[in-house]
Amino acid sequence: MKARRILAASILAAILMVTVVGGTVFGAEVAGKVDSADAYRVGINDVIDIRVIDHPDLRTVAPVASDGTITFPYLGSVYVKGLSLSEIREEITKRLAEGYVKYPVVTVLLAKSMSRKIYTYGQLNKRGEIMYEEDITLLKALSLAGGVTPEGLFGKVIIRRREGDSHRYRKVLETYLDNGMLRSRKIEDTLLEPDDILIVQRNKTILIQGEVVKRGRFPLERGMTVLKALLQAGGANDNGKYGKIKLRRKWRGKKGGYREVVEARLNEGVIQSSKVEETLLRADDILIVERNRTFLVEGEVMKRGRFPLEEGMTVLRALLSVGGVKDSGRYGRIRVRRKEEGSTGGYRDLVEAKLNEGAIESRKVEDTVLEPDDILIVEGNKKFYIYGEVNKKGEFDLKKDMTVFRAITIAGGFTKWGSESRVNILRAKSQGGGFEKIRVDIGKVIKGDATADIRLQPGDTIIVSTGIF
Repeated sequence: MKARRILAASILAAILMVTVVGGTVFGAEVAGKVDSADAYRVGINDVIDIRVIDHPDLRTVAPVASDGTITFPYLGSVYVKGLSLSEIREEITKRLAEGYVKYPVVTVLLAKSMSRKIYTYGQLNKRGEIMYEEDITLLKALSLAGGVTPEGLFGKVIIRRREGDSHRYRKVLETYLDNGMLRSRKIEDTLLEPDDILIVQRNKTILIQGEVVKRGRFPLERGMTVLKALLQAGGANDNGKYGKIKLRRKWRGKKGGYREVVEARLNEGVIQSSKVEETLLRADDILIVERNRTFLVEGEVMKRGRFPLEEGMTVLRALLSVGGVKDSGRYGRIRVRRKEEGSTGGYRDLVEAKLNEGAIESRKVEDTVLEPDDILIVEGNKKFYIYGEVNKKGEFDLKKDMTVFRAITIAGGFTKWGSESRVNILRAKSQGGGFEKIRVDIGKVIKGDATADIRLQPGDTIIVSTGIF
């Protein structure tokens, strides 16, 4: 009978041990699977469940104290730190059999593992330790660590693992985050082990400078192109929409050195090169949007000042972009002045043409393409003067093909004392100074002699008199 009891107890102990390996005993969940009774070494804060067959009063569920011991009925302190479950069972069985319980059948279960940890470091909201759980994945570990900080949303994730019982670690996984997300389900489901070190490195970054809406340092996202980076910075601001975009990159082998990789013009903020748009960025690249190239508009226009030089900007487009010509310049001249190559501050007249009713009288001048720093000048109307026996005396705009007869008409015609045959022009001499007097017989013009009419020149003064010269 005694032998049968011993045999039954041994069988029950074996069944319970198999149950331990499976993970639960009597409905109590075990923190982690153990491949054998010797696979797991108990540590501080682990909770173990000890039972003795036919002695329910001896059941003990106890955490391992900081000194590595547990307290067990009759036995007092039992040192368990570093022991396997089978070694703890053997120790308690041995000590109970010394006089407390005859033929004790003891089971030892791992109720909760608190000593196995995963260590987190870097750009995580919770750095330090997280408790290891059975079948814990990389995704779950990141969640338990509070997720990734903004500085790590595009950073590198590294898992380092202890090599056996040594203090050396090896890298077992390396991947990048994409806005805080792991790149594949396979990577998400990577299983971690106790003592693994989980590292999230800071984002690699690029620098964006110049005429953009948002300047500064930005995370280097996966597959980030020049175009995508420009959009991240809010695009070019008004001062850069017609400038140039440049990409500078660290020069390998030269400490602190950078070189220009690509560049392109902008037009209305749009990059004028698909090759530049699609260029992939690297860590520490510098993207620069230069200020607009400009031209200057002066003189008798609706808006004077400095303006962005748009792609293919012609003289005509430039004139229209500033609102056209004022009344005081509608019969003047338009000129383009350009910097002389090799000259410091020197300019030369490039093209010029007359204006008639504000329209440029030369197709060639209209279609001239402007260059950076060109100066567009609209000169004021040329004038002529009329005095004497006319109804409106004074200064008048010299319009195209203005003749003496037309001028008198514009001046309201003769007064009742004015004489058609006593009209003279005072014109400045081209050489030697002074004036020459040119007589005009308006009576002949009225009778149909067009040759008697004279075309006016800038600065001419018409005098209509009643006297005889």
